[in-house]
Amino acid sequence: MIRAPRGRWRRTATTLSATALALALSGAGALAAQPAAAAGGLPKPGVLQQRTAAPKPTASNKELRDRLLDAARTQAVENKEQKREAASEAPAAATGSGKVSPFIIGGTQTTIASAPWMVQLGYYDPATDKGYFCGGTLVAPNKVLTAAHCVAGLNWAKNGTVLAGATALDDYSGGTVAGVLRQWSHQHYNPDTIQNDIAVLTLDRPLEQPWLRLAASNDSTLYRAGTNATVYGWGLTAGGGSELSATLRKATLPLVADSTCNTAMRSVLGGDYFREGSMICAGTPATGSDEGTKSTCNGDSGGPLVVSGKIVGIVSWGVEGCTAKGAYPVFTKVSTYTVGAQPRIDDADLSYDGRADLLLRTPSGGLFQQNSKGTTLGRPGYQSAGWQDMSWALQADLDRDYFQDLIIRDKHDGKLYRSYFNHSTQDFAWMQISTVWGGYKSYAIPGDMTGDARPDLVAVDADGSVYLYPGKGNGQFYGKVKVVNKAWKGVKIFGHGDLSGDGKADLLVRSGDGTLWLYRGTQQEHTPWSTRIKARTGWKFTSYVANGDVTGDGIADVMARDSGGTLWLYRGTNKATTGLFGARIKLGTGYNKYNLLF
Repeated sequence: MIRAPRGRWRRTATTLSATALALALSGAGALAAQPAAAAGGLPKPGVLQQRTAAPKPTASNKELRDRLLDAARTQAVENKEQKREAASEAPAAATGSGKVSPFIIGGTQTTIASAPWMVQLGYYDPATDKGYFCGGTLVAPNKVLTAAHCVAGLNWAKNGTVLAGATALDDYSGGTVAGVLRQWSHQHYNPDTIQNDIAVLTLDRPLEQPWLRLAASNDSTLYRAGTNATVYGWGLTAGGGSELSATLRKATLPLVADSTCNTAMRSVLGGDYFREGSMICAGTPATGSDEGTKSTCNGDSGGPLVVSGKIVGIVSWGVEGCTAKGAYPVFTKVSTYTVGAQPRIDDADLSYDGRADLLLRTPSGGLFQQNSKGTTLGRPGYQSAGWQDMSWALQADLDRDYFQDLIIRDKHDGKLYRSYFNHSTQDFAWMQISTVWGGYKSYAIPGDMTGDARPDLVAVDADGSVYLYPGKGNGQFYGKVKVVNKAWKGVKIFGHGDLSGDGKADLLVRSGDGTLWLYRGTQQEHTPWSTRIKARTGWKFTSYVANGDVTGDGIADVMARDSGGTLWLYRGTNKATTGLFGARIKLGTGYNKYNLLF
């Protein structure tokens, strides 16, 4: 019998389980009354709406921990019911011997110190007394990667809990709990076939535990057959068991060629359920019992399969009982889905809704904020005075801590500064970015250019030379790397996020004649871009804003102001060669009253 995704309930069947106002502006809006601008010095860093609009905890810590206990309890009850059903419906080979193994089937006990990014996911709905348990991986301080079948159709903001830093299952006093602010499941997730089984949870607070990177779209070497991978989880310790593991377990499983897995699973299941290219297998063929079998099992759902410090797979599905002879555990192939998942991970913004927002400055130094409503902008909200000394500014989350940073150049001393959230003082502060020169002609922070999951900075010199500054992940940068020699004179660079649809951050370059070029990121430090693609002509706008995904669809966008003061939204398509942007959308008029947009 085909078994349900690991960690959620199933229906008794012979198929995989089924689970069950924008404000349009005609103009930029009237400017609010504002105090006189301060003379000289940096403005106060804690004045933006972001500082007061940070999400509150979705529940008390006690309630969050109670949910986790209830989730584990009700999951155990569900496992027992499945065990009884399987015993009456399936042959012995499908459920295994029933012999209890003390670990993940064939694995070993480990501690959270060896996998500090591993988290427990507990969902409990008191209205139905239904609870589900899954694993997950911290992939940013406030982001968890897991399986879509753990998330889809459930209200995680209302009923979910994440526990980090705990070796023991549902540790009531240990570790750190967090609630869920919002959830994303792949838009084409199919609960009947378990295709596109990937999801991201955004937490209601950042966590201090280390996090892991996703396999990139071109990380083919990580998937070579025979490569040893490690899987982690608190799932069932025996194919015929019903209790989740009391402590974290791991197992080393060799990756299996797609063709081998496809043939084996078709033979075991009698149907075509494995999808080459979007799923992978790991391990050795199950023996028909716990003895001699290494496999994931119920409760391991959503946990990571790790190779060389990257997540290559997500525990997805397998056969009923976990040990049916000849079967393999099946994982979501992460590199196939990085393009969809990574933008949901790198979506820091000022209003915490996953949509990039706009900041505007008047000549007198007044700062305004317009929040994205998708394809429109909210009314400009006045923030503070004193911002007249910026010669330019950018938004970027340099330390990936959940709070959007502001990076500015002071026109008096020519130095770069960063407004950031200081977690020690629980307040915002300024710091000088001492590792980057302030005299370049154009700057951009497109994202991760080097493959280490940290945002990097690109700068163009007056002679047309281009330098890449790899980010340290703490607001500072490593020494510059010269990547272009005197070939980009007079250009404007911008961009933030993936524009081409391969999961890697790209750079936009507008030449002096108004031609817009797309430079697709490679995540290689010394050759950060592939051959350029001509994207548009006639781009002679007076301002360009590239803060990421404005619309909330997971695709990077660009805003541009024309000489008449009209602001346009160019929606990204993730189609580099057939049309980089869709039809532009008019966001408003009157934007010439601002002399800086970022």
